[in-house]
Amino acid sequence: METSDNKSPVALKELIDFAQGFMPPDEAMLKFRLAYTEAKKNLDPENTVSVFDIEIAEEIICHSVGNTESTAIGNMVRAFVGRGAVQIADVLSIISGARFFFEFMQELVQSSIEHISQGISVVDQQMRMVAWNKRYLEFFEYPDDYVRTGRPVADLIRFSLEKIGCHPDELDAEVQKRIRYLKEGNPHNFERYRPEGRVLEVSGNPMPGGGFVTSYTDITAHKELERQLRASNETLELRVQQRTQELELAKSDAEQANLSKTRFLAAASHDLMQPLNAASLFASALAQKTHDSELQTLSENVVLSLQAADALINSMLEASRLDAGVVEPKREVFYLKDLLDPLGRDFTALAQTRGLGFHVVPTRLAVWSDPHLLRRILQNFLSNALRYACSGRVLLGCRRLGKVLRIEVWDTGPGIPPDKCSEIFLEFHRLQTPEHDKGERGLGLGLAIADRISRLLNHPINLRSWPQRGSVFSVDVPVAEVQPVVLPASPVVMTSVSGSLELSVLCVDNEPNVLAGMRALLEGWGCDVATAKDEKESLHALQQATPDLVIADYQLDNGITGLDVAASLRERAGKSLPVLIITANNTEDIRRLVEDCGYLFMAKPVKPAKLRALMSSLQKR
Repeated sequence: METSDNKSPVALKELIDFAQGFMPPDEAMLKFRLAYTEAKKNLDPENTVSVFDIEIAEEIICHSVGNTESTAIGNMVRAFVGRGAVQIADVLSIISGARFFFEFMQELVQSSIEHISQGISVVDQQMRMVAWNKRYLEFFEYPDDYVRTGRPVADLIRFSLEKIGCHPDELDAEVQKRIRYLKEGNPHNFERYRPEGRVLEVSGNPMPGGGFVTSYTDITAHKELERQLRASNETLELRVQQRTQELELAKSDAEQANLSKTRFLAAASHDLMQPLNAASLFASALAQKTHDSELQTLSENVVLSLQAADALINSMLEASRLDAGVVEPKREVFYLKDLLDPLGRDFTALAQTRGLGFHVVPTRLAVWSDPHLLRRILQNFLSNALRYACSGRVLLGCRRLGKVLRIEVWDTGPGIPPDKCSEIFLEFHRLQTPEHDKGERGLGLGLAIADRISRLLNHPINLRSWPQRGSVFSVDVPVAEVQPVVLPASPVVMTSVSGSLELSVLCVDNEPNVLAGMRALLEGWGCDVATAKDEKESLHALQQATPDLVIADYQLDNGITGLDVAASLRERAGKSLPVLIITANNTEDIRRLVEDCGYLFMAKPVKPAKLRALMSSLQKR
């Protein structure tokens, strides 16, 4: 083939050399061989260039430098073979310039990606490698010169799959799957675990003109730190679980210990109250039988000492029951007047004996609370106020604050230093003042018990105090939204507490000393007294005479209670006998049980004045 200007025809090997300038060595020859094989033609490099050869060269070069240059490449190829207006020298100049520009851009890109910490690989639209960095080669440990420009990425995928141990029967399918994914141009992000233990984060994104760029980040250290953190969390969770179990076990042990302590104190208090009760009865009987003023004073002091011991035992038992959580509030709606008026009567006499003024401000409001537990709080407030107020007066009143009624106890005592305001609610803590040291010493349990009860009822306690001027203790109680149901009071006929009591009394107790003390006391009041230690003796005494009053201990022998004996006596007598249950177990549950049976209740040790007043109301006319 000759050109139009009589230039020598171009041989095929020259065209192959021309194409070789745009790609790695020997690649052009390889592609020409493949094209001839597919066309079922024999390739002879000495033959003159044909139209078929020109088309092959155009396609090969376009694939190497990009389709955007296809027109220019076509013109250069045709000019090279003498079919265009461009002379061979000009074509060579174009080739040289294009080659220089191509190499410059390749070096620029290569230099840029070499400074990236991640591994980088870039493939073109035909899924051939066009760019990469050393970090990429290090990650996948390719052999030297294995990765080159134009190499199908399928070869690299196959190499990696073989290295990680992919089964030969699955190899082709896995390669095609990955190639198909790249051609679809879907962004992806996943983690790849290498055989050597390295963990790579692979992120791939399509390029606007076709092709795919993929980055590989070594996250091995991050994964190891994550593993260590997870292991630490698991260890911590295990330790927390173990510690929680230990705390739950310790809590259970503590609760059991509190219950055991409460049961022990209850049993011990009952056993202690029996001799204290007998001693109190004997001392009271002695005081009323003697006319010697000195002996009367001594007897009264004995009674006061026994009452102090009783207060201590009851306070310790109450604190123990509160700590053990066995006290259950029984809230109801009631008029506060029904609580404050009895407190006023009880503490007026005590205030007078100490030379103090005492005043209760009346109220018509109803509240929602447990009346017995609330009374205990106010009793402790008042006892504390009267104990510390050496002069002046004590005031019990209420202040409404929205839906809350604040019940306050004011005193004119020595006041409490600011740094001691929280300490006074601790067990066995007593405020030490020169004035107070000369008077009565408290037990240091009243305010601690009041604090426990307030938290049980969710009734906040407040304290304000001014040194040398006095203090105000208060408790906040919810105001009732509905009015309480008021039952008609049973008429009680009070008679004089002086003179002889013409009553027949049956005393039931399993302690002989208590029975002896009760007999001595009641006979001194002019009563006809019969005694019994159990139900059998009680029924026998009933056959002799029907008593005007039955005084029975709650806790008898063999699990029998005074309630059982009272029920048997009422059944045998065929009528409702007046019954007074006395007990050393002064709990609200027992008190309510006794009252529900229609019986009177009194705690041990029995206070003679209170007992005589009660019996006077039952005296025959």
